[in-house]
Amino acid sequence: METNPLIEPEKEESSFSEGENGESLDFVFEGGNVFVPEEREEAVYPSKESVYEKLKEQVFLEFDGRDRDVALFILDNLDRNGFLLLKEEEIASRLGVLVEKVREVREQFKRLTPVGCGSYSLKESLQAQLEEMGAPPKLIDSLSFLEYISSPSTFRAKAGLTEREFEELLSYLKRCDTRPGEGGEFNAAVKPDARVWLNRSGEVRVEVLLPEFFNFRINSYYLKHASREELKKFIQEKYQRALWLKKAVEQRKETLERVLRELFSRQREFLKDGKTLKPVTLSDIASSLSVHESTVSRALKDKLIETPFGVYPAVFFLSRQVSSSQQEEVKGVIREIIENEDKRKPYSDSKIAEILKEKGFNIARRTVAKYREEMGIPAASKRRVK
Repeated sequence: METNPLIEPEKEESSFSEGENGESLDFVFEGGNVFVPEEREEAVYPSKESVYEKLKEQVFLEFDGRDRDVALFILDNLDRNGFLLLKEEEIASRLGVLVEKVREVREQFKRLTPVGCGSYSLKESLQAQLEEMGAPPKLIDSLSFLEYISSPSTFRAKAGLTEREFEELLSYLKRCDTRPGEGGEFNAAVKPDARVWLNRSGEVRVEVLLPEFFNFRINSYYLKHASREELKKFIQEKYQRALWLKKAVEQRKETLERVLRELFSRQREFLKDGKTLKPVTLSDIASSLSVHESTVSRALKDKLIETPFGVYPAVFFLSRQVSSSQQEEVKGVIREIIENEDKRKPYSDSKIAEILKEKGFNIARRTVAKYREEMGIPAASKRRVK
């Protein structure tokens, strides 16, 4: 709008409160829930800064059974900086499990993102972060003398590091977070990206909620009244750009609507009871819509969906496990990522998991490690070349 005089803001009324024939409804009754659209309060959902919710999602992805119970208990007993408040023995006693089980789960928990949460001390947290970065074992072990680091000469002597190794250690520490869980309880009110519900006939209804600045109109006044040839050319170019932008926004809305309608046609039961979820993958949706998986992945990325039972991230409704038929494909992508990495700074398993997610594969870090080991590829620390 700042650079194109033909683009003007336009507020668009929501169609959520309209009936089947466009008549205004005083309320909507679906699945035992009564909604008053005109009085709906802005949904409250943990913001992207909520470390607690980010960790909780990973716990359900990484752990199952009794291990998940232990991991959730650890999560609920972190302080605001991400450090664990209860000793392993106390957790074991409260949950009726072996201390070794708690220790095993905690070690895995420390590798979740942000790395280092669940540690008992800054020293332990930094060691976990350096391991995830693929730092040399000697540098990781040197943190046992962290209390002496304010005196470089003393620290180097006790840790057996050369001056060059000490400088390398400092470069790693600069990338570490001393409070990995800071702000974990922060929550903010946000608007969902779409609403999904069942109408009276049991059909899936989807309303994509475009951000206010996405609603604009093209003012053709200048196009019609431009007098000079140079001005006509300028306005014509701006007009074409405005048309392209309008089309792109409409295509974005249409794509998200199609993807959500297909997704919730498969998750219809959830819209009835708020509990039942069926296994649905990106591949399932892409195949039904005859589009690439990456298109579906991009459409759902970071989207919040309002349902009759609350607001959920779109990925909540997708299966988090890779089918056996996809494993070879995922392994091939992992091998390609590793082959193209910077050998001086190889990717950690967590980083590979992030890259896979961008490519449409929602794979846990632990699964990446498993596939990597099955292919005989060493960990980042052993792939590193000086």
